[in-house]
Amino acid sequence: MILHKKLENLKQRTLLILLIIPFLSSTIFSQNDGEKIFLTVCRACHTIGQGKLVGPDLINVQDRLKQGWIINFVKSSQTMVKNGDSIAVSIFNEFNKVIMPDQALSDAKIISVINYIKEKSSTVSTTDVVDAPPFTLTNSLGFTLDQAGKDEINIGWQYFTGEKRFKNGGPPCLSCHNVVKDNLISGGLLSKDLTNAFSRLNALGVDAIISSPPFPIMRTAFTDKEITKDEKYYLLAFLRETDKNSIYQHPVNYDKRFIYSGIAGVVILLGFFGIVWFGRKRNTVNKQIYNRQKKSK
Repeated sequence: MILHKKLENLKQRTLLILLIIPFLSSTIFSQNDGEKIFLTVCRACHTIGQGKLVGPDLINVQDRLKQGWIINFVKSSQTMVKNGDSIAVSIFNEFNKVIMPDQALSDAKIISVINYIKEKSSTVSTTDVVDAPPFTLTNSLGFTLDQAGKDEINIGWQYFTGEKRFKNGGPPCLSCHNVVKDNLISGGLLSKDLTNAFSRLNALGVDAIISSPPFPIMRTAFTDKEITKDEKYYLLAFLRETDKNSIYQHPVNYDKRFIYSGIAGVVILLGFFGIVWFGRKRNTVNKQIYNRQKKSK
């Protein structure tokens, strides 16, 4: 009888464990999924209790905003801004109108990120808004951005334009971005103009985006092609100097240049063809043969 009861208790415990394991597993995987997404996608622009970065500090965001609102904002923040959502417009204006990229994440994945933020928020000792920690970036020689001179800025310009290739094979910045600079031809228009990136994002924000790109196109372009610490240093030195001197630069209207170049090219070609045409044979070969035969008679 005692043995029978022990077996029954063992069966009940085993059944209970079997019922709990799937729940625990799904919770653990959900947390891990949320952490992975946050570190891959969100960390470049947001912190949890470390202060504002490119975007707002997300500590206890689950208590400040409704879950459905967060999901919609993550999927397409600009749709909410254009629709006049007061909170979305306020955030957009507060953070220098930097557009948060749309994220192709399912509701479940976004919720897993929210759960991860909630878990991490509980480990932070204060819920007060704090300033971002001081940012210092140095190159391999130990020079800070404040110590960057013309040589370092020029190297950054070379990386930006592609004159100097990135060590791991990433594409040059100029292929997608533009900066207003007198001695630099206009760059790509696929992504945002970076002339005043430092004013909008500060050094920490620029470094965070370069280190962990939150934008899908940029993230794809630099997959397995990470920019090195020295390369970041030179790029930041160049972008800081570009921002600083932007008021002295004159944007070039390349549309007019292309039009004028096209007109000049047509005139030159017409002149060339005119010269060639002027020196053409006036009569056919048959006419010359006919005249010789006529004289010989």
